[in-house]
Amino acid sequence: MAKRQIRICIASNAGGSGKTTAAVHLAYAIAHQGFKVTIIELDISSSLSTFTGLSMNPEPQDSIAAVFEPDFVGNYPLKSVWAEKTDKITAIQGGEAIERVIREIPLNPRGHYLLQDRLEDYPLAADVVLFDTPATLEPMGVVALAASTHVLSPIKPENKDAEGFAGFIRWYFRQLSELRLRPKPEILGFVPNRVDWAETSMHRNFLGLNKQGKLRTDIDLSDTLPVLIEEMGIHCFPAIRQSNYYLNASLERLPLQLYRPGCDAAKDFDPITDKIVELLTEA
Repeated sequence: MAKRQIRICIASNAGGSGKTTAAVHLAYAIAHQGFKVTIIELDISSSLSTFTGLSMNPEPQDSIAAVFEPDFVGNYPLKSVWAEKTDKITAIQGGEAIERVIREIPLNPRGHYLLQDRLEDYPLAADVVLFDTPATLEPMGVVALAASTHVLSPIKPENKDAEGFAGFIRWYFRQLSELRLRPKPEILGFVPNRVDWAETSMHRNFLGLNKQGKLRTDIDLSDTLPVLIEEMGIHCFPAIRQSNYYLNASLERLPLQLYRPGCDAAKDFDPITDKIVELLTEA
């Protein structure tokens, strides 16, 4: 039984890092542990529909845009996800309907706090809320951060993402200061995502892995990305592998856990799931 609600901003300052994939698979894994989960999509791409089968680009009243309306009174446009398999997962979609929201947030005195306000005034009946954010951190990443208790950042082990890592950390601390968030959302951790350790030497070199995805014992790991992250006092979760099964699962509008139960790739999310469950149940 959950002792509190956990709200996680899944964010990075690079596209293609696998934020939606992480949100979808964590949602199912957490629900499988018996907790209720709501995914909130804050991206105009409507990519959540890829794994869920929900229609793309819902009307404004059926999207997260409705939550930002002045007359909102708690009637969240929740949609059940994979209802034939579970009754514990719902979603609020984004899509093109939030383009106006994005334009208007800077004009509203509490623009960046609006989602936080709504969730406090009208609490969602969920143990975990996962915010799926766009590649650009402004403004929806800020909106998600303000409404969150924790932050999870997927990072692809390539030059662009690795260089963006430091920028993301700077953005995070700047927002904590400027928004004066109380309590401060904690960084749950970074997670190397979409890692092809078998075929991509860059991925292996960044993470210090061999072709089997295991840590190498014959090299100095001090300059690898996980060690650099840990030296900053931030947790780095084990890598999540790249797998064609994700594409196949998305074509069936399913998470990998339902498309291919017992698949090793789906188990890559277990360490993050375990940490979230620990947070939910600790006194």
